Amino acid sequence: MKRRTPRHWSSSIRTGLRVLCALGAACVSACSGGGLPVPSADPVPAPPPVQTPPPVPPGSPGSGPPPTQTPPPVSPDQVALRLYESAAMHSFLAASPFIFALWDDGSFWTGWSCLQLSLDGQSPSPGTVVPTGSHTFAVTFTRCPVDLLIGTSLDGAASAAYSGSYPSELSALVSVNSMRGQLVCFHSDLCDVTADGSGNWTRVSTGTPGTTTFAPTTTYTPTIGSTLVNNLTTGVATFEGGSISRGYGPPPPGAAGSGHEEFDNLVIAINGTSYTLNGSLQSVYAYAADQTSHTGEVRITSDGTLIARVYGDGSWRLRTEVLSPLNPF
Repeated sequence: MKRRTPRHWSSSIRTGLRVLCALGAACVSACSGGGLPVPSADPVPAPPPVQTPPPVPPGSPGSGPPPTQTPPPVSPDQVALRLYESAAMHSFLAASPFIFALWDDGSFWTGWSCLQLSLDGQSPSPGTVVPTGSHTFAVTFTRCPVDLLIGTSLDGAASAAYSGSYPSELSALVSVNSMRGQLVCFHSDLCDVTADGSGNWTRVSTGTPGTTTFAPTTTYTPTIGSTLVNNLTTGVATFEGGSISRGYGPPPPGAAGSGHEEFDNLVIAINGTSYTLNGSLQSVYAYAADQTSHTGEVRITSDGTLIARVYGDGSWRLRTEVLSPLNPF
């Protein structure tokens, strides 16, 4: 409901495949003898008993924990995409109450056991819509599958102190506490992350929700010191200023949708090095993936020197160019 294109099998698909495999095995079993007795084979001797080695005394060689596995190496282009997408992922989790706990008409997503909602300290009743004015809104997700098609799940707490009118114009101070998001990535492999911190999140929209006229734009300014952890590598991105704006719609004629994003002096520190992102990208989404197109450029600099860029050349895939090594994340 909330995301666009499926890129991974959902748990229901994997379950279906397991069911098909079980049915296939049952069919083979049923067809092997057509219901007639199957001759038994010669008795198979029992295997020898398993020899269990004695426990290793503490302090002896081999008594410690197994060696830590080193994450696989990653290409410089993928590091650039992780850096480019990290602020969007932090915004995604910090503003999750507005992204994953509301229906398109602005009513609260009640009745789901894996999330607990609180509006001004009280649980909203079914059918309650986001009230206009100044309010607090908090959500706790407990290993919650918020997107059953893609498999996106959230685990952690997020809250917002907001003012305005949803969905036309809203401003919120959002905060997130050890929120883990899985399968939340778009263009990078930054698909398993944990966010901490806060930020200012605004949403301005035109048109009617649920129709092609709807065009929302969100702007997110992470609070300095907020962090995003890549759970695959344990690398940490620390935000040091700036903002990112993202929006979509209305689609041009013949297209499924359109999107845009802008980086305004967004500063992210990785292992002691600060990188600044500036620029914009525009996307047109077609009904066929290979007809989608991206244009524009986001430049990644450090101390005024161009380090890398993420850009669109009119094709369906974002391109990267890395001119100097980036700290791994």
